[in-house]
Amino acid sequence: MERNRILVLEDEVIVAVDLHEILEKCGYEVQFAHNYADAMRVLPSWKPQLAICDIDLGGGKTGIDFALDAKNGIPSLEVIFLTAFGDRTHLDQTNDTSPINYLVKPWNESQIRISVEMAFKTINKKSGAGHDFTPAERRILELIAAQKKTKEIAELLYISEKTVKNHRYHITKKLGLSNENNSLLSWTLKNM
Repeated sequence: MERNRILVLEDEVIVAVDLHEILEKCGYEVQFAHNYADAMRVLPSWKPQLAICDIDLGGGKTGIDFALDAKNGIPSLEVIFLTAFGDRTHLDQTNDTSPINYLVKPWNESQIRISVEMAFKTINKKSGAGHDFTPAERRILELIAAQKKTKEIAELLYISEKTVKNHRYHITKKLGLSNENNSLLSWTLKNM
């Protein structure tokens, strides 16, 4: 089974190394970057589910800039901000990124572990990881995320359109989605 991936964006090397050690000890795969540009370079190939970002990266683009730009490439990416700024102004600046958490330095190991564990519970719930999808349902979800229509999915998988519709129905029920048009497409685009 694939381990959960975290990208740590932190300009202070000692803090980044501490986070790396804590997170790896908890069983997560971790990469870190020290600035916006490095983080954006790592993003496409690493495809993390979670980013832990310092806000102030020592000049230039910020952790907030990274979160906004990264979510354009990976819409399902969740963000925890880890910063020395506990004031309302900095908290409000993060609103557009919809962070999953905001921790003020100095933090302790327990805060990091709990925040990351809670973040992955949310991530897994959103991604359907907690649902018991069959391999066929997972493949159909991938094709829906690729914006394939029912007829195209049927042709690609060599099954009938009725079978695809049945799978879509069961997936929708497992996710607790409404029966309105495009609810499953909307969910896959947001979460896959």
